[in-house]
Amino acid sequence: MPIQIPPFVAYQPALIPIAARWRHPPPEGDKFVACEIDWGITVPVGRAVQFSLNAGPVEFSQICAMSVDNGRNGGDVSFLFPDTGRQLTVPAFAQGVYPVFTNALTFYVDAPASLLGDVTVFEILNSVPPPVSVLPSEEQSHTGLTGLNIAVNQTTPIVPAGVNGTLQGFNFTFNIPAAATGGCTLALTDGGGNSFWAMFINGQTTAQTIVVTQSNLALRFTNGLYFSVSGSTLTSGNGVVNVYYSVP
Repeated sequence: MPIQIPPFVAYQPALIPIAARWRHPPPEGDKFVACEIDWGITVPVGRAVQFSLNAGPVEFSQICAMSVDNGRNGGDVSFLFPDTGRQLTVPAFAQGVYPVFTNALTFYVDAPASLLGDVTVFEILNSVPPPVSVLPSEEQSHTGLTGLNIAVNQTTPIVPAGVNGTLQGFNFTFNIPAAATGGCTLALTDGGGNSFWAMFINGQTTAQTIVVTQSNLALRFTNGLYFSVSGSTLTSGNGVVNVYYSVP
């Protein structure tokens, strides 16, 4: 069957060949430069970092690959190469070895979602290393509450104030007895005023068990996590709350 070509427009900018570096042996031999960015310390939060390998007595003639460990960073990190317009983005908590397409020795590193305490470690390589396999890893903490009264307006800390991290998932179970009347609004928030989940529930003539589960999240939180009950006119009900998170 022939390939069906969709409606298109021609690419307008000039197509300019750029010299590739991956099979060009560096005259200084195979070398790498190790770097560490402590976000909020190396650079203020919200700022990118510039790296210039041609500034100073650095024996480094080309950049061919990056080995990145972003496993201690709750935010994505991006490596920006202005000469080719290339952006290499490594997700939060990920690591790997990546080829780089640039002819320059200056680039920028940005992680706008990073917080104080996040760390990105990487090596700048002047040659392409042999293929490697980096297995994914996951570090996770858990905390929970049982016997939570959802018939009373209250805000209950789950993760203590002062803790910043990444919410990776949660599991809530609410039990409402038969003939309970009224309702309430339930919410999961952080100390920075961000809301991650909210739900309104009502009593019914029959008993209810409501289960709410979310996984595979990557939501940054600041200053702890809190479970709140508001606007409650519910005559009876209780809940079990479990959250899964990482720091940072």
